[in-house]
Amino acid sequence: VYGMLCAAIGASMVTEAVKLITGVGRTLLGRVQLYDALRATWRELKVSKDPEVEPITELVDYEAFCGVAPAPAPSTGRTVTAVQLAQMLREREAGLTDFELVDVREPGEHAMVSIPGSRLIPQGRLLSGEAWGELPQEKDVVFHCKSGVRSANVLAAAEAAGFTAVRHLDGGVLAWVRDVEPDKPTY
Repeated sequence: VYGMLCAAIGASMVTEAVKLITGVGRTLLGRVQLYDALRATWRELKVSKDPEVEPITELVDYEAFCGVAPAPAPSTGRTVTAVQLAQMLREREAGLTDFELVDVREPGEHAMVSIPGSRLIPQGRLLSGEAWGELPQEKDVVFHCKSGVRSANVLAAAEAAGFTAVRHLDGGVLAWVRDVEPDKPTY
């Protein structure tokens, strides 16, 4: 894709958005605009409704249509809240419990904001199987990411890899900052 093509189409799209928002000018509603980058020309095609096509009155069920099952939710009891994790970290510091807190984000994200006592092992290294040997089998492991999506994926992969004492932080580091350390930055 040529950069100038993206710029031309992007400028046209922004112009249409501004016209729709402000109600000024003639929009492309009911028309299609074609751009020929080699000739630097624009042309319009008028589109109209096919009277023989039955109108769409509801959205298709994409999961059924595509044959894709929804992603399984983490097992019940496999999540911890930010407040619960803060308590677990205090207990770990006091020697009352032991667990591994693993940040599955990327190094740049970890550098911006991190939970004290966490250890960085990026999701890709875990999902590829490369880093499972770095995790203790004899200790509980709590995964976290930015919002909980990546850590839930790692949790499912860890369970599939044979780890049983694994959980993840519900809401990720965003929940941690919101509920425990509000002075920390978010991104």
